[in-house]
Amino acid sequence: MLIKQILLNISGLICFIQFANCQNNNSPYSIVGIGDIEHSSFDRTSGMGHSGMALSSNRFLYNANPASYSALDDKFFNFEISARAKFINYTGSPIAAGSDASSDLQIKKFSLAIKIKPKWGISFGILPYSTANYSFYGNKYILGTNLAVPAYYQGTGSVNQVYLSNAYQLTKNFSVGLQAAYLFGQLSQTENISPGYGVDSALVTNRKIVIGSPYFKPGFQYNKKISKDWRLYLGGTATFKTTIDGYYNLTVTDGNTALPGYKDFKTQVITLPAQYAGSIAAKLKDKYTFAVDYSFQNWSNLNYQGISYKLVNSNFLGIGFEAAKKQTFRDITIERHFWQAGLFYSNSYLQITGQQISDYGITFGGGKNFLRSNLGTQLNFEIGQRGTTTAGLIQERYAQVNLILSYRDFWFVKVKKFE
Repeated sequence: MLIKQILLNISGLICFIQFANCQNNNSPYSIVGIGDIEHSSFDRTSGMGHSGMALSSNRFLYNANPASYSALDDKFFNFEISARAKFINYTGSPIAAGSDASSDLQIKKFSLAIKIKPKWGISFGILPYSTANYSFYGNKYILGTNLAVPAYYQGTGSVNQVYLSNAYQLTKNFSVGLQAAYLFGQLSQTENISPGYGVDSALVTNRKIVIGSPYFKPGFQYNKKISKDWRLYLGGTATFKTTIDGYYNLTVTDGNTALPGYKDFKTQVITLPAQYAGSIAAKLKDKYTFAVDYSFQNWSNLNYQGISYKLVNSNFLGIGFEAAKKQTFRDITIERHFWQAGLFYSNSYLQITGQQISDYGITFGGGKNFLRSNLGTQLNFEIGQRGTTTAGLIQERYAQVNLILSYRDFWFVKVKKFE
């Protein structure tokens, strides 16, 4: 009965997160493939310039590396939920009056981790993978002519990943992990051609794509004390090349009449190339942390391109710092507060009219554990800029606030009985 109730609650939470992730932020660069790929793990690395893949914690979850869960405290389960508020201002010649800003608030992450054995930890949860939300006006040329008719394009949707990660501590200083995920979601695309030049009524094409594909990410972590005050941390992950399958539903409407001959069909939406990421970090007196992360994804080998765009290699660099303060309570020493700052720079996989779309910014924030409860909280801020106004493109200047709430408690502790 308990298992059934847990499954019902998880199913309801998945539906709720899917509903809450209907975003209002317009992302003009999300028109290609499966949209904008999320670079945040919505964990403790978010305040450190999204760096810290080599790090782990006994009570906070590091979702960026599946090997991190082996460091959790024994006999505890850990739960985290994250939300993000984002505000964007747009500049550039294509921006219409009154459409130069957007904002939204979304639940972004649900994660549960359990320490099964002293060296074995697992985690289950839902994380965002990509989002698509765009709308713009353009001209569509009639095949075989130089005539163009006004057209309106709109797209919405998201791709999430439900995952199960296993981590095992092979030695005192070395852990490995594997994240097995399933990418799922729906993308909706609409093309509305206005009447004119031989088109008697509005011609509307609707395409709905339901996505579902497995996705795997192995990882490792290693740490070693290199002096009295310093400890070095290394970490890395890789994702395998993955073909994303989609089930299309295509309908075309001429005025109020649905044209016949269109039905559901299965096809490949896009291929995700393998991604490699590495991290190095150092701690001073178990109080000050410095971290650097780098990742690379080879999109150029896919040879995917259109009239004015193509996919190119993407990379990410994040640098972060953290200062933590510990406190002893009832003979137990815990990390009470921490403060963070960082910066990042990334080149996306999209190049338009010769301009690769880049994203850079700063992060800062902090968190705390409550002494008399099992609750913890993190709050971090991010300010950044994406894109450019060169060649008639659009630049986004954004600010966002991430809130992470955590809870932990004992997990099936055996109680010794006395007679």
